[in-house]
Amino acid sequence: MLEKINKFKNLIENSKNILLINHIRMDPDAFWSLWAFYLIMKKYWKNVRAINDENMPESFNFLWADNIIEKNLDIKSYNPDLIISFDAASIWQLWETYKNNKEIFDKNDFVVIDHHMTNEGFWNLNIIDSKMSSTCELLFYILEKIDLVKYIEKKEATLLTAWIHTDTNIFYNSNTNSSTLITAAKLMDLWADFRAPMYNFFQKSSYEKLKLTWLIFQSLKRSNNWKIIWVKITKDFFEKTNSSDEDVSRVINRMINVDWCEVAFILYETWDLVKASFRSKEYSVWDLCASFPNWWWHKLAAWFRSEKDINTVEKEIIDKIKL
Repeated sequence: MLEKINKFKNLIENSKNILLINHIRMDPDAFWSLWAFYLIMKKYWKNVRAINDENMPESFNFLWADNIIEKNLDIKSYNPDLIISFDAASIWQLWETYKNNKEIFDKNDFVVIDHHMTNEGFWNLNIIDSKMSSTCELLFYILEKIDLVKYIEKKEATLLTAWIHTDTNIFYNSNTNSSTLITAAKLMDLWADFRAPMYNFFQKSSYEKLKLTWLIFQSLKRSNNWKIIWVKITKDFFEKTNSSDEDVSRVINRMINVDWCEVAFILYETWDLVKASFRSKEYSVWDLCASFPNWWWHKLAAWFRSEKDINTVEKEIIDKIKL
């Protein structure tokens, strides 16, 4: 790990144009790790740009998160000499940006920074540690090793802190360890706003999201043995409540807390795919998701996307879960 980090340091020092990218349907960990690194590189006097197929979600605005994502950036004209990916577990998660610029990715130094257990390393320098609770925690560790923490002020510290609340579910999830708590403490000492992410992601709610949540809970299903609870969210849910698929987040964490439930999952239709999200108390949901394409996972949480219709996906999941 340290050898890879030292190589990463040399790449940064010898690079002029740095391109940052994170996975499609970016979550807080994916965006804030990229955003924090972007700000640090600016202070380090590097020319840095960021790209993704999609814009930053509006729900991230509360953390001074300017939309630095340039969907239509001409990568060829920008001519990066270093590309860095944040929180993507596989090359397909870089989607059209990679497909349309494959020759540029192929010829440049490309660093993968990630914490997902499914990431086997898809480029020439892979800094991956599945013991880390998040990519932000891993990034902070890297910044310490390459002596760039000195560029972290309140803004960057708050961005890196935000993953604590989202990826660890406020220190509740099993990915929380002593390293997580120590990193959180260090970021607090760097004047991170520890409460803003907690309020905005776990307490704050729009009227539309509240209506959507009510409709979801009215539609819950359970297995005959009461061990599985799930919900199927079709596009009309969003139309009826004037909400979006971004408003689905956090619902599943409430479902898995039902005392008799061992596995909870939600299915919902996005603009082009069906997404499945799972939580479990002990059951191997990662093995289940591995039987579908386009999947990734943590220890007790897993996801996949499918191009099949939502009813077919629902039947396949129920047939495969053995509880």
